[in-house]
Amino acid sequence: MRTEGSGYSKSEVKSFRKYAWLILPLLSLIISCSSSSTSDSPQVEVHFSPGGGSEKAILTKLDNAAKSIDVAMYAFTSRQLAWSLVRAHQRGIRVRVLLDGEFDTTNKYSKGTFLTRRGIDVRIDRSHITGSGESEGHMHHKFAIIDGRIVITGSYNWTASAERRNDENLIILTDFPELTRTYEKNFEKLWQRAGRIAVRPPTVLSATDLRGMKRYVGKEVIIRGKVYDVYHSKKSNTFFLHFDKTRPCFTAVIFSSGAERFKTSGVTPEEYAGKEVEVAGRLVDHPRYGLEIILEDPTQIKECIRP
Repeated sequence: MRTEGSGYSKSEVKSFRKYAWLILPLLSLIISCSSSSTSDSPQVEVHFSPGGGSEKAILTKLDNAAKSIDVAMYAFTSRQLAWSLVRAHQRGIRVRVLLDGEFDTTNKYSKGTFLTRRGIDVRIDRSHITGSGESEGHMHHKFAIIDGRIVITGSYNWTASAERRNDENLIILTDFPELTRTYEKNFEKLWQRAGRIAVRPPTVLSATDLRGMKRYVGKEVIIRGKVYDVYHSKKSNTFFLHFDKTRPCFTAVIFSSGAERFKTSGVTPEEYAGKEVEVAGRLVDHPRYGLEIILEDPTQIKECIRP
């Protein structure tokens, strides 16, 4: 039953009163920041997951960054978001990424090493880890600042789980100067206390040494060998670069999204057939297709030029 004239049921009104203590301070902060903004149109975007377009919204902001991106993220395992940061770095955008020390060290999918190897400035916050190696807390933030005018925050970690399985919220605030400066100040404090990530050069493996490669599954490696043939699935617009005539063999896979990036850079995957190449990326042992690396960007593969 709805209350007359309000358009809301009694249970809805009761629910709002229950959570008013949480909602009203946030609204007050946003209104306060908006009133002092020099912009005519401050904006608030809200997304929920799963299925609410959170990752797509973040990608849009990252891909349109013009000057700088600062990220403080507890859990960062998303390939799509990591590659977006790499592309921003390649465009000349200043990119800084701050990660939690324990998570990055213990989770093999964390993108700290991946980003560092591609030239991005990454630091690890180990301030909560004791001398005995025990963790007494975490750098548990999930926020990003873009161009000094966009703040992305909420409960949403940059992970596949946050996008596809968890109940999460994501808030994007644009042109709230005072709020943005508060986040920038906190990021700088965390950045100064964090340490740089130590990264070893990736191991180089032969494309024909399948037994040796299996020891490096899940790790960032470089695979060197000759591309025997390139198969293109027109139905899915996926390319398969096979490194031997027998199956199973090591394969470099370019899905449709990656194929578009190859096309944009003027590279046709079929051009690699018969050539000696190096492929860089995370080695995967697919239960059906065997050892492979997903190529999401043309920078992951290069031709070996013999003297």
